[in-house]
Amino acid sequence: MVSVLEKLPDDVVALKKIIVEQATTIKGFQEKLVAEQEKYAALQRLIFGPKSEKHQKEDSKQALLFNEAETFCEAPNRKPPTVLVGQHERKKAGRKPFPDNLERNEIVHALSNEERTCPCCGALRPEIGEERKEELRLIPARAVIDVHIMKKYGPCPCKECHGTETAPVIQAPGNAKLIPGSRFSNGTIAFFLTSKFVDAQPFYRMEGILSRWGVDTGRSTLCSLAMNAGRAIGDLVQAVRDDLKASPVIGMDETPVQVLHEKNRSATAKSYMWVACGFRGGKKLLFFHYHPTRSGSVATEFLKGYSGYLQTDGYAGYSQAGEAPGIIHVGCMAHIRRKFFDADKVSGASGDAAEFLSMISTFYHTESLLRQRYEAKELGEAAFLTERRSVQEPQLVAMHEWLRSRSQSVTPSSGLGKAVSYALGQWDQVVRYLEHALLTPDNNAVENAIRPFVLGRKNWLFSNTQAGAHTSAGLYSLIETAKANGHEPYKYLCYLFDLLPKAKTLEERLSLLPYRLDPSSY
Repeated sequence: MVSVLEKLPDDVVALKKIIVEQATTIKGFQEKLVAEQEKYAALQRLIFGPKSEKHQKEDSKQALLFNEAETFCEAPNRKPPTVLVGQHERKKAGRKPFPDNLERNEIVHALSNEERTCPCCGALRPEIGEERKEELRLIPARAVIDVHIMKKYGPCPCKECHGTETAPVIQAPGNAKLIPGSRFSNGTIAFFLTSKFVDAQPFYRMEGILSRWGVDTGRSTLCSLAMNAGRAIGDLVQAVRDDLKASPVIGMDETPVQVLHEKNRSATAKSYMWVACGFRGGKKLLFFHYHPTRSGSVATEFLKGYSGYLQTDGYAGYSQAGEAPGIIHVGCMAHIRRKFFDADKVSGASGDAAEFLSMISTFYHTESLLRQRYEAKELGEAAFLTERRSVQEPQLVAMHEWLRSRSQSVTPSSGLGKAVSYALGQWDQVVRYLEHALLTPDNNAVENAIRPFVLGRKNWLFSNTQAGAHTSAGLYSLIETAKANGHEPYKYLCYLFDLLPKAKTLEERLSLLPYRLDPSSY
């Protein structure tokens, strides 16, 4: 058998060529090994690891949400009560008090004269004060039937009217109904819609709740009520869309939804709920749009004729819309951060991913402080833009230089290499956020708006028809816009459903839009 050494050529140049080829092959295998190790680590983290994207070295004051709505929507983000201590805030100890706006019913507990009598002298003990203790008492819901009696009135018995056709029978009008002929009150319809679209209660579960109350109402009836309510508010939903497209800034995102009965599509096919967020006079607008596909043409068609800033994640489907005349495409720093977070979790031995995460954390902390001053009106819009650019632009330049330097040394197929490549590809779009005061470094406002829908989807799982999906989109649009502008959803829907049938003109109807109403006005 001929040995390996005997096969090697004697020529030095040929030997060098063999060494280079083998080194290249070894490097390729090493890169594949690293990639497979990262995939394994990522799967382990997916199965066994924590879901939070909070980095251990991040500033605890950075109260910003970076989590995908599809993954992290189990509970709302609630801040504990705080008290001001010196120049900083500290978590307040003890129980959180009940809200002041809740009805309070005082129940006085006093001793009888016999119990107050002194056993020594027989005199009554004097009252010297009291101790107050609050406890929450819930009143369970109960079903009540309101019987509306509309009085009828015959013709006048006078000679001029009697026996003529000029004096017909007249009747007192009943209450104005959102859905004419419905057996359910406007408030009850508002309760059904709030239960599903705010509290994520599917109709089949509501059917069981109603049954315990002694009301036999099937889910098909509840679906029909939702469909009719959606048609009744159709012009309001269209107004939200029209006003949104007048916003100087629009953020967009999308999430899957399953529709069982779609023409020429299987029941398991993915459809999508597209969500857009904008502003009108400083008020936030949210619009949900159903479409069977995730094609970029959906965003392009939706934004047809729009002029302004469009902020999205790095999904390629938005590229076409972002290149349309009049549109300035802005990227999302949170998605860049997410790539580095994943890289740090699966291959953070070098510390490079953690280093860039720390830079992002500092960047966001500075942004938060500037935004607080702007919202507190310590800075006007022009001053805010000027100071933000002067402070944040150097940080962005330093982050970009870091990315460029690492791109020369990092393995492209590694988690860190992919994160660096993604960040560099998005960088020109990300830095555009400095151009407008309404823009933030990320698209989290839209992702947060999607969360209620995602939570609902986990409970009701799918829509039955395309018509139902379109109706859900309209109701989510109105309800989420109401929530974004400080309205209590059930109270707002009750107010809307009572006044909408009485509105005689389109302007009267549009005045009931949640961003045109003060929550304290009703």
